[in-house]
Amino acid sequence: MDYDEEEGCGIRNIFRSFVCVALTLLLGLHVYSYLWGSQDTIEGDFGDIKYMVMQLTQGLSEMNREHERIRNELERMSSALPAMTAASGRVKDALEPTRRHARQLMDMGDYDRQIADFALESAGARILDTGETQEYMIYESTVGWALHAVSSLLCRECPGASAILRPGTLPGECWAFRGSRGEVTIRLVGSVHITGISIEHIPPHISPTKEISSAPRLFQLEGLSHRGDPHPHDFGSFEYDKDGKPIQYFEVQQPAAAAYLIVRLKVFSNWGHSLYTCLYRVRIHGELAPGQAPQKTISEEETMPLH
Repeated sequence: MDYDEEEGCGIRNIFRSFVCVALTLLLGLHVYSYLWGSQDTIEGDFGDIKYMVMQLTQGLSEMNREHERIRNELERMSSALPAMTAASGRVKDALEPTRRHARQLMDMGDYDRQIADFALESAGARILDTGETQEYMIYESTVGWALHAVSSLLCRECPGASAILRPGTLPGECWAFRGSRGEVTIRLVGSVHITGISIEHIPPHISPTKEISSAPRLFQLEGLSHRGDPHPHDFGSFEYDKDGKPIQYFEVQQPAAAAYLIVRLKVFSNWGHSLYTCLYRVRIHGELAPGQAPQKTISEEETMPLH
């Protein structure tokens, strides 16, 4: 994408330079014809130059149209990749009934007493960063809006995002962010060999509107060796089913040999809500790395906002 754009800009700059030279030449020929030249000869030169400019303009327009078509096609393919990955995960589930049966067992009864959650705030997990994600707020006054805007500029950590690390999942006890795309970086209770992630949302029958279009749909889990890691480990892309159970478990598609202390959750879409997306609860599952003990504190360096 970047290379194509740079190439297109380079061609346009060359064309602009040529047009400037051609116009300068035309002006010079006009002056020459007025002072010394033959009118018939000059008009013939003008016609040749005008024809060349028209041909180059037409060629540049066709090139721009082709460049735009290729860019749109690449964007379409990029947006379809998370959905394709999530679909492959569903096919894998269908071919492995044993794993699906184990997942159904975890959905029964008290979920948190059956599988460890390493993204639990009361155990020491923390929100480190929410990137460029904007929290969705309903402001009762202009002063409230101004205070929230100032706090958002001064601190990249989004206080509302901590809701996804807490047990409460009643209507409204969620992290709501604007639009359908967002991300959150989480420091776990310790370095974990990650095996799965659970996403929880309220069921439609307890929603005030009787629908859950604000539920996340396509999302991705990444493991970071440090904050700002430019090459995170991709655990896979998944799809939350709004017609399924409120708590849905997803086994990682690309397991990692390394244990991770920091993970990043990226949400790519929701189930149709135009204003915001709600994340109620995120759980990270796996095995604590040998020699690790859950940490209840977080260092000042780790809480510093990214720049």
